[in-house]
Amino acid sequence: MALLTTTVTSLQMSSRPEDMTPAPVFPEPIVVQEEPRMPLERYRALYRAVGEAHHWTSRLLPDDDLRREIHSRAIRLFVASSGSASVGWFEIETRPAIGESRIVHLGVMPEFRGRGVAGFLLSQAIQAGFSDGISCVSIETNTLDHPAALPLYLKHGFKPYATRQVQTPAIETRPARATAT
Repeated sequence: MALLTTTVTSLQMSSRPEDMTPAPVFPEPIVVQEEPRMPLERYRALYRAVGEAHHWTSRLLPDDDLRREIHSRAIRLFVASSGSASVGWFEIETRPAIGESRIVHLGVMPEFRGRGVAGFLLSQAIQAGFSDGISCVSIETNTLDHPAALPLYLKHGFKPYATRQVQTPAIETRPARATAT
């Protein structure tokens, strides 16, 4: 298994923004809904659709481990849809005992990128992160993520507080097999 070296930037925000980014205009409005106890296969499909190109591997887990992670009381999952299409999703981990939330994952489905969805989703994730008693929301990105991620986080008011180098397994995509005709 090949390893990739990436630079992780940790960012935080210590007050809820006054303004929210509006939803882009689509033929059918974008609706963001929390999906408690999301089925594992649905989670995996969303995770892979967004994260595979960026070598996301933290949630590539066996069923029991994944269920323990995403069905934890600390985790909240949200999906943005327009009509029957999922346009993006985010995952929040809330730790009320220390007054913090973390945006664990946030992503726009590939076919909806470049259409104004990311800023809207991030705004929604920030608002969800600042639930009752939460005084700080954090997020991380790395140099394997979409190149617009860090500028977007900075634009929304996140402040970097740390960077570190990490190694992560590369997701190796296999070319499709040729089929005989």
